[in-house]
Amino acid sequence: MERDAEYGGKLSEECSTNSAARDLGHGTTHGDRRVAEQSAEQRAKQRAKHSTPIDTAVVLQPGKYNERPLAYSKKSGSILWLSGWSMPPAVFDDIRRELPDFRHFYADYGSAESPGAITESVRRLALSLRTGAPHGEPSSEPHESAAPAPLLIAGWSLGGLLALRLASEGLAAGLVLFGATARFVRQPAEQQSGWAPASVQAMIPALRQDADRVLQQFRRQMFTKEERRDGLGAGLPEASGWSVPGLIAGLELLVSEDVRDELPDIHCPALLIHGTHDKICPYGAALEIQAGVPQAVLVEAAGCGHVPFLQKERQTAETIRSWWNDSSERQNPAPV
Repeated sequence: MERDAEYGGKLSEECSTNSAARDLGHGTTHGDRRVAEQSAEQRAKQRAKHSTPIDTAVVLQPGKYNERPLAYSKKSGSILWLSGWSMPPAVFDDIRRELPDFRHFYADYGSAESPGAITESVRRLALSLRTGAPHGEPSSEPHESAAPAPLLIAGWSLGGLLALRLASEGLAAGLVLFGATARFVRQPAEQQSGWAPASVQAMIPALRQDADRVLQQFRRQMFTKEERRDGLGAGLPEASGWSVPGLIAGLELLVSEDVRDELPDIHCPALLIHGTHDKICPYGAALEIQAGVPQAVLVEAAGCGHVPFLQKERQTAETIRSWWNDSSERQNPAPV
């Protein structure tokens, strides 16, 4: 518990997601009449905007900046970044820039056709990185493959759920989770920790009718009233980059995936950064992960919504680096 206190761990307030669920699920039916009145030309433009070519293979890409920065440290290792539902990998760009001592990779699953395509492809990519043989990597340094650098998996929201699953299978040396949950949908008695299944399922037909409207509402719910007033949402990438089939596959994964029973099997260090006013994955979900994962440390992002790292990229990077250095020292103490 001393480690928890060092990074933060006080619960300020738990926020109900009932209003968010109504707005995004049942509330989306208010747009039906407007969609019906759209011209054929308008609907065609909308479908073209959200219909990217379908590729069931998740794409692993090296960071855009430089594949091996001058400050790269094999002791620090690599980070595989997994973004949230409807969000492109570019949402992590500024954090990656602040962590030049790591090698960065990301998975882009916005055009997957099914929940299984998302999970299995991400699993294969994590395994390839864990064994030191990522797709597309240069093979000029064979000695590195024999002793791969540590792999951290950083996941936000849906990406956090995927990261927890991968860590339970032993594929991560460390976890960094933003606004994460071990079970997104919850029964009525647990509404303070997640959304009702029917609310998420109602978003599927709404996406087919008016994807722009659903995504706009979802982005609004990511932020607190104060964050919206301050224009924090403008810091998100403008384009989703997800196809409608990909968005639906992501929702189906959020409905079906449950890793609560696997939390005790996660034996790597885990850093949780979670907003106390998160309406997508409430703070109670972070407390649940903290209680279940043996080496979990929870950082309270007081007053923040679902994007606790946005416009706080430098502080977030410093927290990750400090936590990982501390964790590495405890796992590999210097000889006396």
